[in-house]
Amino acid sequence: METFRIKLVMVLVLGLFFLSMVNAGAENIKIGIIDAQRILDKTKAGKKAKATMEEFVKSRQKIIDLEEQDIKSLEDELVKQGSVLSAEAKKDKQETFQRKMLDYQNKVSELNKEVQSKKKEVLEGFNKTLEEIVKSIAEKESYTIVLDRNSEGGVLIYAKDTLDLTDKVVQEFDKLTPSTTTTLP
Repeated sequence: METFRIKLVMVLVLGLFFLSMVNAGAENIKIGIIDAQRILDKTKAGKKAKATMEEFVKSRQKIIDLEEQDIKSLEDELVKQGSVLSAEAKKDKQETFQRKMLDYQNKVSELNKEVQSKKKEVLEGFNKTLEEIVKSIAEKESYTIVLDRNSEGGVLIYAKDTLDLTDKVVQEFDKLTPSTTTTLP
């Protein structure tokens, strides 16, 4: 329901924008569309950003996997030895298991936060460059507004393919990033 409200508000805002442009005597309203996800997937800089993220996630996953193996072996040990351990020894192992499980859950949460932070950091430069390129193209070609086809608000339902500037943005982006070994601008 909340998503519907957001979409409705965005549609109303865009409608009011267009109405105000018409009422203000705007002669030509030129609209462009981009697909930011496709730009991320197709550009050299986007591929590099994705590779950096995948590497980072893999390194964090290795840490989680090691912790998981440790907990699993402790659990197996507890199950195998549970019937032969004294009540106190069994209680100690259970407490150790619970403590390790809690530590594991905290570690997973911490690593997820790190991944989200890294994702934000990596995409920040990419998004800034994307905005600059879109602005440059929009100004050169006199676009009044450029919308992202895949924005989180999901406002754009349909647009003619002729309005799509994605390929132009990919070309401009790749001009700034001549090879896949360079870092993000």
